[in-house]
Amino acid sequence: MLKVGIIGLGFMGKMHFGVYGKNPKSKVVAIADVDRKKLSGDWSSIGGNIGDPSARNVDLSGIATYQDAARLVADPNVDVVDVCVPPESHAKWAIAALKAGKSVVCEKPIALSLKDAQRMVDAADRARGNLYIAQCLRFWPEYVAAKQIIDKGKYGKVNAATFRRVSTAPIWSWQNWYLDSKRSGGAITDLHIHDVDFINWAFGLPKAVFAQGLVGAISHIGIDEVFVNYIYGDRPAVFAEGSWMIGRTFPFSMTFCIELEKATLEMSVGKPLTLHTARGKAQPVPLIAGDGYTNEIDHFLRCIQAGKPSSIITPRQAMDALRVIEAEKKSVATGKVVAVR
Repeated sequence: MLKVGIIGLGFMGKMHFGVYGKNPKSKVVAIADVDRKKLSGDWSSIGGNIGDPSARNVDLSGIATYQDAARLVADPNVDVVDVCVPPESHAKWAIAALKAGKSVVCEKPIALSLKDAQRMVDAADRARGNLYIAQCLRFWPEYVAAKQIIDKGKYGKVNAATFRRVSTAPIWSWQNWYLDSKRSGGAITDLHIHDVDFINWAFGLPKAVFAQGLVGAISHIGIDEVFVNYIYGDRPAVFAEGSWMIGRTFPFSMTFCIELEKATLEMSVGKPLTLHTARGKAQPVPLIAGDGYTNEIDHFLRCIQAGKPSSIITPRQAMDALRVIEAEKKSVATGKVVAVR
């Protein structure tokens, strides 16, 4: 059984805590957070944009608690460090844990700058442990099924694809860090990067992007809403929208529509992934069990037990998602098409 230490008890730290607790391959033995209230087991202040059934008051008996994350990294009882702090600090703690000989699970985005992402990749290359970046759509049942259908080619090539991911403003975070783009990267880096990574995974790195966005609407200097055309050449034609400017009563939404030569795939939250065939038949697509978080963590744990890097998401692939985001930011700023490669 792998012994896990979690740094950061926000929405994702809480989510990961619950997932590790249900997996027989792992046991959470340490947590670190600057908030003493959370270290006491009172997690009532933790919010999020999707449902989370874990408890608001948690029994932390037998779990080491640290206000200083450096002490968790140095704890000899910890095999795996799970980094769930604001992205501005991903590189700091991931690199420290890798240097300490631990394997590291790090929430997305890999970092806020390509420079920091490269430092993490370099540290992982030198380390005894491995680095796993939690780009969860590569494990989400509907997206896994869509990727398999695209790859098999039974319904032909992809002609076009659209993706939409929108949320109300994330005002639930500690010190409201989500709306501080210097800490979160803004909606373009925190939220929209999910679809960017899936687009890279499904279609390859685009040649260029053309993006328009709203800057500083709610986060002062961040890109709070973005609309992007991904340029591949002849096809596919790919478009994505990401926003956290949706009204308070509008539920979190992630959708896609993938148009193949002989069928169309449609997905939205709360509805089954549906394949609309050229013959006029609509049928639900069979899915793997679990959800993105459960499947992701289980995969990483199996990789760590085997002493292997992930074959599904590598640190360099996570860095590529950030590379596309940087091109999108430049396109928003200049109003021009920006090359990715």
